[in-house]
Amino acid sequence: MTQTRPRPADPAQPRATAPAEVIAHPAPVAGSLECQPLWAAQYRISLVTLDFCAIVAATVLGYLVRFGDSQNSAPYLAIGFVIATGWMATLQWAGGYEIRHLATGPEEAKRILRATGMTVGVLAVICYATQTLVARGYVVGVIPIGAALLLIERAAVRKFVVRQRENGEWTNRIVAVGTADSVRHLLSVTLRAKGAGLQIVGACVEDALPGDYVAPGVPVLGGVLEAAEQSAAVNADVVAVTGSGLGPVGVRELGWKLEGTGRGLVMAPALTEIAGTRMHISPVEGLPLVWLEQPQLNRGNRLLKRSLDLAFAALFLLIASPLLLVTAVAIRATSRGPVFFRQRRLGVNGAEFSILKFRSMYADAEQRRIDLLAMNEQDGGGVLFKIRRDPRITPVGRWIRKFSIDELPQLFHVLSGTMSLVGPRPLAAIDSDYTGAARRRLLVRPGITGLWQISGRSELSWDDAVRLDLYYVENWSLGLDISILARTALAVVGSKGAY
Repeated sequence: MTQTRPRPADPAQPRATAPAEVIAHPAPVAGSLECQPLWAAQYRISLVTLDFCAIVAATVLGYLVRFGDSQNSAPYLAIGFVIATGWMATLQWAGGYEIRHLATGPEEAKRILRATGMTVGVLAVICYATQTLVARGYVVGVIPIGAALLLIERAAVRKFVVRQRENGEWTNRIVAVGTADSVRHLLSVTLRAKGAGLQIVGACVEDALPGDYVAPGVPVLGGVLEAAEQSAAVNADVVAVTGSGLGPVGVRELGWKLEGTGRGLVMAPALTEIAGTRMHISPVEGLPLVWLEQPQLNRGNRLLKRSLDLAFAALFLLIASPLLLVTAVAIRATSRGPVFFRQRRLGVNGAEFSILKFRSMYADAEQRRIDLLAMNEQDGGGVLFKIRRDPRITPVGRWIRKFSIDELPQLFHVLSGTMSLVGPRPLAAIDSDYTGAARRRLLVRPGITGLWQISGRSELSWDDAVRLDLYYVENWSLGLDISILARTALAVVGSKGAY
């Protein structure tokens, strides 16, 4: 292969190079403190301390719940210490302190619950083997209280970490390896998920020259075969292989070069918007094959989802009936026009239906829309029309939009089967505007709530809304629906993105 002489760097954009002494330093021994950045050590120490305090608090509260202010507490002090120590050990075993799971939300919660289950199992075996009698009321109190405190404490820590990462701190510095296009795709993902703490500081690509930039702020450091050396030069924490160029042998040799340096090696396959539960790795003769399961919305799961829709929609309507009545009276008393707003929307498989919402705008809102097109704050090319301070919204309408009360009449659509509690957002029936990938979102019933409501609502662009809806269609699960319903309550209370 012929070598192309690198072009000189653009003087307006300085090349990302590192001092020679960075390269000259010997590689740290794997597992040493030098292998991890300072913030990682601070995080682990803080998390261990907070977890231990939460578990100790649970043992004290469990004792008070079971025994009150009884003075016979000495044996349970020892039992509480054993539970706390064992629980911390199972958290470590379950990967609760691994940096890659930091602030990951569901994955972090899953590991806490796994450690909790193992703690209960080990405690039961020890009590049986040693014939130790422990009050069941004490254990029943300690375990759920401890799990709840751990989840609450981890959620608070996660908020702090995300805030740090949004400010550019507590991040993993990444050198991306592959092609310019694959690096740009990885960059777009990391920019969308700033809370993940992934910062691409440079690229080693096969189709650009050192001194070029694959994207603003991401300089080309060298070729794909120079990834190990260049990652040391810029003090990267992780090397991410994103595309072709290295080949199987090259990736293996890159792993060898990174051994003992403390830098991680990540493979970013050409898979996007796929939930981890659908991916399974099966090694064949040393070759890891990634198997993708088909989307889970089969007939049985559709029946289960429909049953839950009926049960919860009926319950929500019963609870919300006084609020529905008060809202209807307020709308009728404060502005002319009908109580409800109706509009044709696209349902499952593209079937049209007339959606029902509380009217939040003046009766002539549609006629005034053409005069406000220049004020549209969405980039959906007319598919979405949102104005932060829309003059067509009534005073009552502004209030019911803030807390999504205008959506409550859609519970009747859930009962009738045209909508679901959770699903893609139901958009206006302008069939020509929903082409390509956007059509796939019509495979399921539209929902009152969904990923877009808990991810920014009106602040999302059309492309982001479609991306989230497609993710839901491709990765549906009962757990995902329950998670969305729980997070919807928080989004409604916070009123983020509602206008």
